[in-house]
Amino acid sequence: MSFLKPWMLSWTNPADMSDVKNIRVRFSETPFTGTAADYALPYAEVGLVTSVALPLPNTPAFNGNINIGISTVDAVGNESDMDIVTAPFDTVAPPPVTGAKLA
Repeated sequence: MSFLKPWMLSWTNPADMSDVKNIRVRFSETPFTGTAADYALPYAEVGLVTSVALPLPNTPAFNGNINIGISTVDAVGNESDMDIVTAPFDTVAPPPVTGAKLA
């Protein structure tokens, strides 16, 4: 089993959280378009927090620039605009060494 370096993703929640019931995080290898297609992507609901350790369970295996969208959700499922960050991200471990032996 390989070790993946953890990354911290953080944001600032809205000042008024009275209507916010959850926060969603989405990942995309292509830039978000600002359309309904962005909201159809898989997401993780992370609770009412301001940071999460990555990779999350739905983080794709990826090595390159990744787009991360963060949104708030109310009790009936209405979702805010996404705050988007694009950054280099690597969830793929390098190949292992082979042929280890003691002499």
